[in-house]
Amino acid sequence: MRISKRTSTLGALLLLVAFCLPSQAMVVDSGFKTGTWLDSGVIPIPLAAGSYTLDLTAFNFGPAGPTIFGIANLAEAFQVGLASFGAVSAPFTTIGGTFTFLVGGFAGPGTIFQASISPLAPVPLPSSLIMLGGAIAAMVSIGRRGIAHGLVG
Repeated sequence: MRISKRTSTLGALLLLVAFCLPSQAMVVDSGFKTGTWLDSGVIPIPLAAGSYTLDLTAFNFGPAGPTIFGIANLAEAFQVGLASFGAVSAPFTTIGGTFTFLVGGFAGPGTIFQASISPLAPVPLPSSLIMLGGAIAAMVSIGRRGIAHGLVG
C-alpha cells in the first residue's frame, strides 16, 4: 500500500511540474487552407536577439505543392519550406526586432498547417519551481523523520 501511495504522489507531482513549464513556441500562423493560398502579417511580439528555430508542419488531404514559411525585417530574412507535407525546422540567429511573416503554398483539396518560432536557448526555471522543489524536499524530510520516530503510521 505504501508503494502505491508514494508512486501516485510522485506521479501527481511530476504532472504538476509538467503543467507548470510553459511551452516556449510562438505560433505565428495555423489553420486549414485549400487551393493556392498566402497569409502574411506582423509577428505580434518582437523577437529579442538570439537563436531561434522556424518550425513548419503541414498535413495534406491530397496532392499538394510546396509550403513555405518565412520571416523578415529590414535587416534579415529567414525561410523554411516543405516539398509536400510533413514537418521541417531550421535554426537561425537574429539581431532582433519586429518581423513580418509570410506563409503560403498550394494545398490541393486542403492542408492543415502550423508555422511557429521557438527559442533555441534553454529557458531558466522560474523561482516558483525552485521554491516548490524546496517545499517537497522539506515534506519528504519531515515525513521520514516522523516514520523513524513512530509518529506516522
